Amino acid sequence: MLANLVIIAALIVLMVVFTGLAISQFEKISHELRIKKLMLASVVVGLLTSLPEILVAITSSASGSPQISLGDLMGANIANLSWVVGGAAIVGRTIPVVGEYIREDLWVTMVLVLAPFILMADGDLSRFDGFVLLLGYLLYLADMIKKGRFDIKQSKMEGRLLHVKHKLKLKEKLTHIFGLCVALALVAVFSAELVRRAVAVSLTLGVSEFWVGLIVLAVGTTLPELVVSLEAAMNRKASLVLGNLFGSMVVNSTLIMALVAFIHPTKFEETAQKGLAGLFLVLILGLFWLFTATKKRLDRWEGVVLVGVYLMFLGLQFLVLR
Repeated sequence: MLANLVIIAALIVLMVVFTGLAISQFEKISHELRIKKLMLASVVVGLLTSLPEILVAITSSASGSPQISLGDLMGANIANLSWVVGGAAIVGRTIPVVGEYIREDLWVTMVLVLAPFILMADGDLSRFDGFVLLLGYLLYLADMIKKGRFDIKQSKMEGRLLHVKHKLKLKEKLTHIFGLCVALALVAVFSAELVRRAVAVSLTLGVSEFWVGLIVLAVGTTLPELVVSLEAAMNRKASLVLGNLFGSMVVNSTLIMALVAFIHPTKFEETAQKGLAGLFLVLILGLFWLFTATKKRLDRWEGVVLVGVYLMFLGLQFLVLR
């Protein structure tokens, strides 16, 4: 079992590295896009950031283990709004909450993040549920494009447009396209092996596949969001953190959940692990709203609290297994 856990950790690191490579190659290709097309490119980069979760969802569902992906997606959302944003607040000292994040974006995010739970109240994640979630993502996407809120990705790509002094030659373009394809193919291979190893660990420990996705995989697949958030915090661009995290959470809860439903409709059985995960997701959403609603910022001590809540969540999940 130890060997499987080590291999899982190595696969997660490789997925993060090659996801970053894929994003880098796409950004190099897309820097010649006109401003009108920049937003579309920003959407693609945003999806590439969620590439680990997307490929784990496709692979696990296609192999008949959709519970791994359900756990991964739920765990990733809990992690994003606790130890990821909390870590960014600790590093950046404070995260300002600007614009429409509290009045509109946070509420939209909360509704879409909780939508899968509402749809699975009957115990099933059906293809119809997947259609509803996909529709929710498309409406969210249309609103984001209209309002131009792909902050981190858009600002990075605008920077590339401003600093590029020559057009890429055909050979350079083909090289970057080849690099992008290789990176995507390797992440797909790593995700397939990751799911296989996760199933092996669940069988060895005698725990559910959902638990392995919730605890083991979710920590790894949120690393791209953590890296982007910490980078923004260290560069004094902490106000960009929330746009990245909210977008990732919505993609997890709508688009990727819809993929799971379309590929392998599944039952959402009531277990202690799932109930505890749902409770903590609501708790963390509530704490984040409480911390930021009045003073329009997330302070360092509040980041510490969110990280502490996540550690408590992990501890209780291990206790439930006994």
